[in-house]
Amino acid sequence: MTREGPVNPETADFCGVFASLDLDNSWDMAQFKKGFSIEITHMDDERIEFDMAGIDPPLANAFRRILIAEVPTVAISQVTMYQNTGVIHDENLSHRLGLIPLQMEPDLLEWRPADSEFNESNSVRFTLHVVCNDRKKSVYSRDLKWQPWSEAQAELFKDNPPRPVEDDILIAQLRSGQEIELEVFCEKGVGKEHAKWSPVCTAYYRLLPSVVLSKDIVGEDAETLKKTCPVGVFDIENVPGVGKKAIVANSRACTTCRECLESFDGDGMGLKLGKSKQHFLFSVESTGCVPAPVLMRKALRKLQDKCETASRVLESRAAMESSN
Repeated sequence: MTREGPVNPETADFCGVFASLDLDNSWDMAQFKKGFSIEITHMDDERIEFDMAGIDPPLANAFRRILIAEVPTVAISQVTMYQNTGVIHDENLSHRLGLIPLQMEPDLLEWRPADSEFNESNSVRFTLHVVCNDRKKSVYSRDLKWQPWSEAQAELFKDNPPRPVEDDILIAQLRSGQEIELEVFCEKGVGKEHAKWSPVCTAYYRLLPSVVLSKDIVGEDAETLKKTCPVGVFDIENVPGVGKKAIVANSRACTTCRECLESFDGDGMGLKLGKSKQHFLFSVESTGCVPAPVLMRKALRKLQDKCETASRVLESRAAMESSN
């Protein structure tokens, strides 16, 4: 990183770059296993943060996109409106209902084929009936009541019945005499079909910042450098015979705002700011439909399935070419 912006952002570590040099830089599984690592830095049901090192950006981005678009969840798919005398139109009300995250295990439902009916094997249903008998009344997600299709479905979900992730999600507000009565059907889907099935609020990564002091920064310069950084990357330590010396205390907090290069003249003082091109800091926040650690396992299995499919396709093509 320089004052003007990033330089040499590209990476030259794929085999095609070295073809003209007659050098073999093809994929080496042993080398990959040696350099690849995952370290979890924070984990709970809502959020998981981890370091993924030793991979290229395409693989990291594939994992991110799988989390957003290909891990299935359950969401409201169809709304049957029996009564709606509130101010929100039926279409808008249906859209608001569809975006309410539902907490349930999607693997307990089958995929519903196109144009087929909803039934106990491929869906769950809720009812909502609220009448305002006061001056005003709010309709919340907790007003959605699960209605099992059968005793068998009630038994299947008895330990963890389907429900909204949060009870206080505001759906609508009614005035005296207004009423909403409806029935909703929920099915399994994925985020690439509609955002309501996406299991994550955010799923992103950034490269690990690299902050290096190639020269000793001491005395008042060290104090100035520490004050310049808005996120506290630098600190001061007392070194015998030297006095106050600047050190890199928390390089992970660096946002590469380049304030240290602009205000402190970091280039001239030996401050080198960059990024590690094969070390990714991931952050994944679940909507609550599926716990974040479970999302990770599901995404990894999906990535494994994709790799196996690609391998079978390549083997089949190779067999066809050899036969011809």
